[in-house]
Parts: sequence; C-alpha cells; structure tokens
Amino acid sequence: MKLVPVRKVRGEISVPTDKSITHRALIFAALAEGESTLYNLLRCLDTERTKDVLEKLGTKFEGDWTKMKVTPGVFRTPTEPLFCGNSGTTTRLMAGVIASHEIFAVLYGDDSLSRRPMARVMEPLGMMGAKFLARENNFLPMAIQGGRLKGIEYESKVASAQVKSAVIIAGLRAEGKTTVEEPVKSRDHTERMLKKLGASIQEEGNRVTVWPSSIKGFTMEIPGDVSSASFFVALGVIHPNARIVVRGVGLNETRIGFLKTLKLMGANVEWRVENEDVEPIGTIVAESSPNLRGIEVPVEMIPSMIDEVPLLALVGVFAEGETVVKGAEELRKKESDRIRVVVENFRRLGVTIEEFPDGFRVVGRQRIRGGVVDPEGDHRMAMMFSLAGLLSEEGVEVKDHECVSVSFPEFYGILEKVIA
Repeated sequence: MKLVPVRKVRGEISVPTDKSITHRALIFAALAEGESTLYNLLRCLDTERTKDVLEKLGTKFEGDWTKMKVTPGVFRTPTEPLFCGNSGTTTRLMAGVIASHEIFAVLYGDDSLSRRPMARVMEPLGMMGAKFLARENNFLPMAIQGGRLKGIEYESKVASAQVKSAVIIAGLRAEGKTTVEEPVKSRDHTERMLKKLGASIQEEGNRVTVWPSSIKGFTMEIPGDVSSASFFVALGVIHPNARIVVRGVGLNETRIGFLKTLKLMGANVEWRVENEDVEPIGTIVAESSPNLRGIEVPVEMIPSMIDEVPLLALVGVFAEGETVVKGAEELRKKESDRIRVVVENFRRLGVTIEEFPDGFRVVGRQRIRGGVVDPEGDHRMAMMFSLAGLLSEEGVEVKDHECVSVSFPEFYGILEKVIA
C-alpha cells in the first residue's frame, strides 16, 4: 500500500477498545466464580488467541465481541499445544494462569513471538513452584506443569506489566503473599481490575502485593485504546493543517506518557477525564503544532509509553532541535526489533537518524523524501510508516501493511475518514 501526502487532517473519531484491558477482562472472567458479561471487547488476532487458549482450557463463551457472556469451567489439561500467535500478552499472562492450576500445557507462537524472551516469566513462576521446559530455556515452545504454588518476593529486572501480571495472577492461588517490585512502575490495568473485583491486593510505589483471593463474576465495558489513539494524535500535532478529536479513550496515568511527552515538546494536545469506573475514560484533542521542539525524553517516562516510543522518532523529524530517546532497550524485544526497524526504515526515506543500543537520536527539522519501507510484520511499525507517507514529499509504500490486523484492523478505514 502506498500512502501519499495530504493537505488536511480533520476528524472526530473513536478508536478500537483497549487490547491490554481486553486480554485481562477475558482472563479474569475465566478465573472468576460465576458468569461475567463483557461489552465492547477488542476483536483482533491477539485477543482472539487469548480467547482460544481459555476455551481450550475449559472456559465457555457465548455471544460476540460487542457483548460476550463468559462462564468459567474447571481448568483442564488441553489435548493439543496452545497457539498464541503473535501475542506476548497471551503467552505471559496465560503462563501465570496455567502455573497456578494443576494442569500441563504447551504454549507456542509464530516466528516473531518465538524470538521473544520468556525466561522473564519462567523465573518467578518457577520460584513459586511451577515447572517449565522451553527452547534454549528462554523461547517458545514452552511447556508448563502447574500446581500448588507458594508466594514469593520478586524483584523484576524489567518494568514489564506482562511479567508483573503473570506473577500477580499466579499469586491469587498461591500460599501466602506474593510481592512483585519493578524498577519503574509499569501499566497497572491488572491491579486496577483486581481491586475492583474484590481481590486482596495492595500497591506501594513500585511494589505490588497480592494475597490468595477469589473474584466474583462481573460486568465491564472496555474503553478505547490510548495506544491506538496515539497514532492519530501524532498525526494531528505534526501535520500543518490538522485537528483530531478522539473520544471514549482510556486515560490511565500509567499509559499516557506519550501525551505528556508531546506536551514537553510544545505540542498542542489536551486531554480530559470525563468518567471513571475501573479505568479513567475521556477525550483527547490534538492540533497542528508549529512550535514543536526536540527534547531528551525522561527515562522514567518510557514504561508508560513503551509502545508509543517509536512515534517520537516521527515527531522528532518535524521538531526543532534534537529528540533523544534512551533507556528503551525493551523495544528490541517486541514484535520486531523496533529500534532497528525504525532506524533502517527512516534512513530509506531519506531521514538522518542515529541508532543507540537503547534508543535513537533524530535532529529536526527534516523532510521525509519517500520510498519503500518494510515493517517486518510489526503492526505498530506499519501504522507509523503509513503516517510518514502522509507527511512525505513523494509518498511511502508500506510492505505487508495487512499486519495492522494484529491490533488495529480498522486503522486504514479510520485514516481514510480523517484525510478525506
């Protein structure tokens, strides 16, 4: 698909519902005592994998993704390996579920997921008493023998909501208390939901402690995904003739680092919380920002926007001065090595960008000449370089653009509406 320059960007949009929260809502409904009803779940390849895995473990689902009734079953050993596709969230969170039940299961994924590290969840869950066998002790396929677990105190080497959530989920059925401490606080959807559902859980700074708990069936509506919204927000602040309004989007403090960073860069972007239940929900307004300036992004902000960090390279192209990102080495362990993919593809488009082991430097203001990019099957890379095409001189052809269906199948449809 080739994306070409546009004169105007305008629109009031809603984005797909939150992928992270959808995964967790499905899992907690499967772990609950009694039926749950979930509204406006995100249907994409990743969340379908979580639903499929839970179904093979004994959970029953009725209805569609707009309204789904979930009836927990007795967790059972599946008769076949469980396919997680490209979803790291499915794999790591389900590792916590399986480890805490007396069942055996094998998780496997596609080529991309099979290159992502799993020792980070195998280590704490193994300390709790689960048994693991994995390729090179780090990669899928991963076999798990669950059982009776004991609580631990675990200091995570990475700020990862997936690692934290896997341990917390296992801790719900472990003996004694389970504590996870992170170097920097990661997104807290798991903690918020479990508090709302009556679990015994306590937060103190970067430490989370959970005690053995049961949760009741619940009803929940999923908010819009701020990570999906961020692509349109970025387009809104960069394009010289733009105004984008995003409604009904989740504005969890642990997820809005990108919005806060744009403000530090002088962007015309505002957001407001309009209601709050399990999660704060509200509206974002982004407008053309001619006075964008480059900054050195505060390292402590990185975990609250890890999926949006590559967008800062695109924003930096149009900002005055240097935009520097460091402390983001986790990007190399995503669906692709996002640091390398960002740098290599921007260079193909005529942009000067410097690569670091843990980030990049872009000196603005530059022009995006145009050309052909390869997102290497990474949905977020495909979406970002599609935006680059709209801001380029000659257009950008994005190979394998269909990979956006992993998280945002409606991306190009919404994009057409705001540039029409």
